[in-house]
Amino acid sequence: MKSKKIGGELAFAGSLLILGLVVLYDTSKMLVPPGSGTVGPQIFPYLVSGFVILISLGLFVQIFRGNLGVPEGTEFGEVVEKTDFKSLAMVAGSMLTYPLLIERAGFIIATTVVFFGVAFAYGAKNLLKNLAISIIFSFIVYFAFSKGLNVGLPAGILGIFE
Repeated sequence: MKSKKIGGELAFAGSLLILGLVVLYDTSKMLVPPGSGTVGPQIFPYLVSGFVILISLGLFVQIFRGNLGVPEGTEFGEVVEKTDFKSLAMVAGSMLTYPLLIERAGFIIATTVVFFGVAFAYGAKNLLKNLAISIIFSFIVYFAFSKGLNVGLPAGILGIFE
């Protein structure tokens, strides 16, 4: 076993264990209304935290037994390609624009920019087609939520759709 390889696996299992323990602790400190009965608001978080803790402990056992993960789409012994940091930066940049645009420009424009940026980062070549799909997708989601489900989404500069 290579220590570098096992380090990433242990970090993942450890962070999963910490997540489960934090959810368990937060659930134990939850204020429960007196009339909630036996099955109250704590049951689901307790189940989820228990499941996450069990999964992380199972991962630790598998890691220490030598069952290390194989990257998706590769066979044993196959060389794994290096991370494409250019695409990663484009996706991260697109995602970071969302909170900046959502209130100012509105849901439709912010979602169009993010969808377009992510599709471009993943290799979409036809920019006009990519932009058209991004706009159509944004409008469909906006109207499905704002009109169909009556969920208020920021219209931004396209206030005519409110």
